[in-house]
Amino acid sequence: MRRTILLTTLLLLIFCIPALSANPGGTGDGNRDAACGGSCHGDPGLSEPSSATLVFSQDRASTYVGGPISISVTATDMELSNRAIVGIFLLSDTHGVSDTPQDDGWTILSNGEGGSTNYAETYAQDSTLGVTMTWSLLAPANEGTYEFYSAIHHGGAGSARMKISTAHNVTVGPIPENLPQMLPWDTMTSRSLGESSELSIPVVNATDVTLEYRIGEGPIASINAQMVDDAWVVTLPAALSDITLSYRVVMSNDEFTETTGWISVANNVEGYSADILSVRLQSMALMFGSLALCISIQRRMARPSRNTLAEPEAALISADQTSIVAPSFIATEFEVPQIQMSSLALDDSRRPAGWTDEQWLHYGPDHIKQNYGGVI
Repeated sequence: MRRTILLTTLLLLIFCIPALSANPGGTGDGNRDAACGGSCHGDPGLSEPSSATLVFSQDRASTYVGGPISISVTATDMELSNRAIVGIFLLSDTHGVSDTPQDDGWTILSNGEGGSTNYAETYAQDSTLGVTMTWSLLAPANEGTYEFYSAIHHGGAGSARMKISTAHNVTVGPIPENLPQMLPWDTMTSRSLGESSELSIPVVNATDVTLEYRIGEGPIASINAQMVDDAWVVTLPAALSDITLSYRVVMSNDEFTETTGWISVANNVEGYSADILSVRLQSMALMFGSLALCISIQRRMARPSRNTLAEPEAALISADQTSIVAPSFIATEFEVPQIQMSSLALDDSRRPAGWTDEQWLHYGPDHIKQNYGGVI
C-alpha cells in the first residue's frame, strides 16, 4: 500500500510540473512593449535592478521624412548569467503599452540580428566589452523631434534584471528636393540556405540603385539593380552555409547619394524543440528505472550468505524436526560430545528461563555439561 501511494505521488508530481516556469534561454526576438507582457524582469517582487550602462549612437545627425537612419545601443557593465543572454529593446516610450518605434510611425528595416523587431537577443561574452545592437530605420511621415529609449533584460546572480535608459532625441526634417528616397517596404531578413533571393526595392528620385552586401565584417561586394515595373530589382546570391550576411541599398542621382543602414539576413536552419509530453514520459521511465535498480540492490545486499552465518545450520532446525536427526550425524557435524539432543526434555528444570525450544535442544547439552557436570 505504501509503495502504491509513493508511486502515485511521484506520477502526480511529474505531471503537475508546468510547461514553462521561466525563460532562462530567452524568449526570442519580437515586437514587445517596455512591460514585456508583465514578465519577471519588470516585476519588483521577482527582479533586481541592472547595473548596465546604455549608450545611444546613430550614423547621421538627423534624417528626413521617410529617410533612413541607423540607431545603435551599446550595453556594458551588466551582470551576466551562465547563459550570458542579453535582450535589448528600442522603444518610443516607457508607458508599457504602444511604445514600440512602429507605434510612432517608424519602420524597422533590420535589428541587426536577422529580424525587423524592436526587441532582439544576443550573447554577451564579456560585460566590460558589452554588446551593441543596431536598428536600421525609416523615419515617420511627420517632421519633428522623436524620443527613443532603450531597455535591457538579462539575468545575473540568480535574479532577473532590467534597466531603462534616459531619452535619446532624433530629429526628422523635411525632404530635400530631388533626394533619392526609399518608400516603406518589407525587407528580407531571413531565407533558406542554398536559395538566391530576388529583391524588389521601391526607390524614387534615383537614377542608379546598387545593392551592397558583406559576410560578417568582411569586404563589401556590390550588385547593380535594374528598373522593372516601377521598382528596382536585384538578386542576392545564395548562402551555402550558415553565415552572417548583411546588405544595404545605395540610391543615387546627379545631386545626392543616399544609403540605408545594414540589414542582417538570418539563415533558416532547422532547430530542435522539446515536446513537454515526451519529456514527462522520459522522466517517468527514468524514475521507474531508478526504483527498479534500488530495489534490486537492496535485495542483493539484504540476502545473507551461508558462509557468514553466525550459527550452524542445525540452529535452524525446528523443535519438531530434531527427533528425526540421527545422533551420530549431530555428534559428527556439530561436535556435541556424548550427548543426544533428542534426550533433552523441553520441561527440564535446568532449562534457563527465556530459552526457546530450538535454543534449548541445540545449546542445552553444552549448558548442562558446563553447569551440571554433563549428566542428562
